[in-house]
Amino acid sequence: MRGLLDTNVLIYAYFIDTKKHGIARRILNSLDEWLVPYIVLVELVWFGRGAGLDDKRIRDMTLTFLSDNRFRLIHNELEEIVDSLAVENPLDWEDELIILIAERMGVPLVTFDENMREKAKRRSIQLIP
Repeated sequence: MRGLLDTNVLIYAYFIDTKKHGIARRILNSLDEWLVPYIVLVELVWFGRGAGLDDKRIRDMTLTFLSDNRFRLIHNELEEIVDSLAVENPLDWEDELIILIAERMGVPLVTFDENMREKAKRRSIQLIP
C-alpha cells in the first residue's frame, strides 16, 4: 500500500517523545511506499530550524527518511501549483499542494492535521489513519 505523507507524520515518527509517535511509526511500517511531496521535505527542514535543532540533527532527521527504500519524492505539476494559489488563506497553500497530489495520484493521504483531513474528506480523498 502507498500513502502520501504530510509533514506531521514524519515529525511524529521521528521524535520518540511525541504523543503520536507509536501510531505514526506503525503507519509508516505498514506502507510499501512513502510518497513524500517536495513541500513536505521543505516543511520538515523548516520545522527542525524552528524547533532549534542544529544543522547536523536536521540533516540526520531528513536522511533518516530519504535513505529508506520506501521513500519516493513527489513533485507538483505546474497546473497544481497554479491551482493552489487560489486558496483564500495563504496559510493553507502547502496543504493544498499536498491535497492536489493525492487527488492526481489517487492515493490515500496520511495526516494527523484535522483541518487538512476535513478538506480531503470533502474531496473524497481516502485518509490514513
